[in-house]
Amino acid sequence: MFEVVIPKVGMSVTEVEITKWKVKEGDKVNKGDEIVEIAMEKANTVLTSEVSGIVDEILFKEGDTVKVGEVVCRIKEL
Repeated sequence: MFEVVIPKVGMSVTEVEITKWKVKEGDKVNKGDEIVEIAMEKANTVLTSEVSGIVDEILFKEGDTVKVGEVVCRIKEL
């Protein structure tokens, strides 16, 4: 099981907001596919999948604030 984690993107960024999920549970994803948009203090970015598999579990909903280092979803690798 691969865990998608909020990366450390700057010295001062300690949390981000989930702005839009690009996938839902049960979706197939390929390495490099966009998974979720996140918003930080001064910028927005998109996290991409590092593996190919099936989205098994989404742990936060759009609008939630998430700390850097937290797992936001899990992907079952194929």
